[in-house]
Amino acid sequence: VAVTTLTTQPGTIAGNTTACEGSSQIYSIAVISSATSYTWSLPSGWTGSSTSISIVTTSGSSSGNVSVTANNSCGASTPRTLSVTINPLPTQPGTITGNTSICEGSSQTYSITSVSGATSYTWTLPSGWTGSSTSTSITTTAGASSGTISVMANNSCGSSTPRTLSATVTPLLAQPGIMTGSATVCQNSSQTYSVASITGATSYTWSLPSGWASSSTTNSITAIIGSTGGTLSITANNSCSTSTPRTLSVAVE
Repeated sequence: VAVTTLTTQPGTIAGNTTACEGSSQIYSIAVISSATSYTWSLPSGWTGSSTSISIVTTSGSSSGNVSVTANNSCGASTPRTLSVTINPLPTQPGTITGNTSICEGSSQTYSITSVSGATSYTWTLPSGWTGSSTSTSITTTAGASSGTISVMANNSCGSSTPRTLSATVTPLLAQPGIMTGSATVCQNSSQTYSVASITGATSYTWSLPSGWASSSTTNSITAIIGSTGGTLSITANNSCSTSTPRTLSVAVE
């Protein structure tokens, strides 16, 4: 009569006891002489399979026990287990607070509430903006471009889905172009002067020589000429800035 020996409980399982969600992990035991195969069990949501002394797994989001039994024709051994704790990826940050309509060159602060398990944060700014931070808030200087502000929460296992906020920039105004209109005029005549419209301007301010009569908030003006010449000037305006003035010297005949 041939006797098949019952398999003994496997020895200690070698492998990481903490793992990142979605990471590849290897667990193994020493060979058991009486075993013909091995059965591995993994925590819920983990993937991997093996009938040998080692197993390659992809960890899920749940902590739990990795266990293994040694098998032969007489049955399975008592299982050996190893408790494994999952370090999850950080969750997506909450809403970013801060201004969404801003002036070029202005200082702006954006922030989020802290994310559980995060050890740092990565901020991304629109092109031309300056500022850096690894915390839950960032102070920036806005560039000329509108765009998206985003932030991710990080830990040793990776980065969260980014949270974003769209910001619209009102640019600083360029100096108006060359002023059109006569540079030599007759007293009491009516003359029109104008500049090309400026992108982003909401109004214009004209300044006329003493004794001239007219007013305008557009990019052109029709004036009644006084008795003396002088300098006409125009600036473009919006809620963020007033441009450098454009001027024209006019002589009265």
